[in-house]
Amino acid sequence: MKSQTCTYCSYREDESSDCSSAPIFVRTSNFRLPADPKVPVIMIGPGTGLAPFRGFLQERLALKESGAERGPAILFFGCRNRQLDFIYEDELNNFIKAGVISELVLAFSREGPTKEYVQHKMSQKASDVWNMISEGGYVYVCGDAKGMARDVHRTLHTVVQEDLWIAQKLRAL
Repeated sequence: MKSQTCTYCSYREDESSDCSSAPIFVRTSNFRLPADPKVPVIMIGPGTGLAPFRGFLQERLALKESGAERGPAILFFGCRNRQLDFIYEDELNNFIKAGVISELVLAFSREGPTKEYVQHKMSQKASDVWNMISEGGYVYVCGDAKGMARDVHRTLHTVVQEDLWIAQKLRAL
């Protein structure tokens, strides 16, 4: 990782320059969409976890506009309250209308009688999730690493385990 220093100075006619500096670290990111745009993509990003996926969706829109064939993409997004926290609703709906994502699956944890999180929605969409994974799909998870990521990992593990078990039973028939 390379370290660089960024200096910011403000100049005013009536004052001397006021400068300050801060260290900046630049690193190469491996967080990117698959090289083949036809590969299925599952994005799981509740709350602030949506931020990196906005870049993915913009990239998929650019691919679409250039005529590239794209595989299916599902975005699982959650927040507490649609009215207060779903600030990218219009943008995400536009991505759906444009065909950038196949499906937007929403979970609002403070709107019903019980809390509903993205992992609950993933369980409800288990067959779609498994189909995309079994087709070589990529799964991306962004957001709270302490709680949500662990719960999403457990849910993915369960989905894969159950669908592999079903596949083995069907082969045995």
